[in-house]
Amino acid sequence: MYRNIIKKSLAAINRTDIDPRYAEAYIRLEHSTLDGLSAEKFRQECEIAAACVDEGGISAAEFLAESFGL
Repeated sequence: MYRNIIKKSLAAINRTDIDPRYAEAYIRLEHSTLDGLSAEKFRQECEIAAACVDEGGISAAEFLAESFGL
């Protein structure tokens, strides 16, 4: 459901190299529901998520995404 919003937010920060599932998983660590996040907050959270993927690597991001069923 949120994948398209996250994909657009990642594109807005020039991070199309990040799988939207990974970004969603990292965002969900902080926000159990994404309904109340504004477009600006999604963008900010995508920046943080991209940094997490950069720091933790693809394997950790994939593991986290799978743990959320993404």
